[in-house]
Amino acid sequence: MTELSKKDQMQICKVVAQAILADARLADAERELLNELMDRYGLDDAERKDVLARNIGDDPVALAAGVEALDSKNALILELAMAVAADGALAKAERDLISEVASSLGIAQEEVDALIKTALQ
Repeated sequence: MTELSKKDQMQICKVVAQAILADARLADAERELLNELMDRYGLDDAERKDVLARNIGDDPVALAAGVEALDSKNALILELAMAVAADGALAKAERDLISEVASSLGIAQEEVDALIKTALQ
C-alpha cells in the first residue's frame, strides 16, 4: 500500500468519526479506535480538532467522496469496518452508513460484509 495523502487521511478520520456516532453512542473502544487512527496518521492538534468538529448535518458519503486515491478508498472501508465493530455490536445505522459509503466508492457489499464479519470476531 502506498502512503496516503494527508487530505485522504483527514477525510478517512472524519468519516470514521461520523461512523462511530451513527448509533448515537460513543463507546470507549470507539473513542480509542479513532484516537489510534489519528495517532497512526500523525495528526497534529489542529487536525484532530478539525476531525472532531463533527457537524450533525455532515454527510459521510460526501466526506468519502473527498477521498481520492484507490489505496485511500480501500483504507477508508477497512477503517469503517473496524470502527463500526469496535463496540462489539453493529447497529442498523452503522451498517447503513458503511453500505452507503462503500456503494459510493464502488466497493461491493460482499467485501464490506466480509470486513465487518472479520472485525466483529
